Amino acid sequence: MSREELKIWAKNKIKENFGKVLGVIVLYLIISNFTISRGWTTDYSDGFSYTSNVGISIGWLLYFVTVGFYYCMVNYINNVDFSIKDLFKYSEDFGRCLVTNLLQMLYIFLWGLLFIIPGVIKLYAYAMVPFLLGDEKYKDLGYKDLLKKSEEMMDGHKMDYFVLGLSFIGWHFLAIFTLGLLEIWILPYEFTACIKFLYDIKTDYETKNGMITENNDNKDVVNEKENKSEFCPNCGSKVTEDSEFCSNCGNKLK
Repeated sequence: MSREELKIWAKNKIKENFGKVLGVIVLYLIISNFTISRGWTTDYSDGFSYTSNVGISIGWLLYFVTVGFYYCMVNYINNVDFSIKDLFKYSEDFGRCLVTNLLQMLYIFLWGLLFIIPGVIKLYAYAMVPFLLGDEKYKDLGYKDLLKKSEEMMDGHKMDYFVLGLSFIGWHFLAIFTLGLLEIWILPYEFTACIKFLYDIKTDYETKNGMITENNDNKDVVNEKENKSEFCPNCGSKVTEDSEFCSNCGNKLK
């Protein structure tokens, strides 16, 4: 799916269950950006990184919430039911999530000392970490191995992900003229597109490497509901009978 097709798909997708996905995103952003003291933090689940100079976000401490957020968004993308409380689904993995996040923050910082750019590259190389922490297939991987696996999956995709995130800058600029109200629509649109982009990369990687992607804890691939399937008249992709839009090309079906 090209970047243009992905963004069309995301625009159509957020018409489904808009209020619920907006609520999950807003709560996630509140938790991950709540500050407790001076410092910095990073986040790139929307395809772009930003820093906080007013305090250390508890997002690095409660990294399991980020993992839960990815879980919610993957379920949303795949038409699987989810709830706001799923943000805290991985609280029992607090230690594993925390140590993995601290390690990636350390690596990003150290690489960033080399004229910043290497640190930015590492930032995007680790974009798969929340997916891996929430996936049972990778539960036996050590902290460093999780980071290496993310780098492996993102090989050849980092620039595309950066450009995807950059493509939303115009929307955020436009939101200034609406006193920020447009962000209510932009946030679900951007997060849905970016996490769908990462999810497809992960799925393609696992398919090429013969890994089983069905029936995992995240329910990554198939909907729990067994709907009758048909095909999109525009691109020929398989779609469910009750789909309003094609998940591949965004074509309106009904």
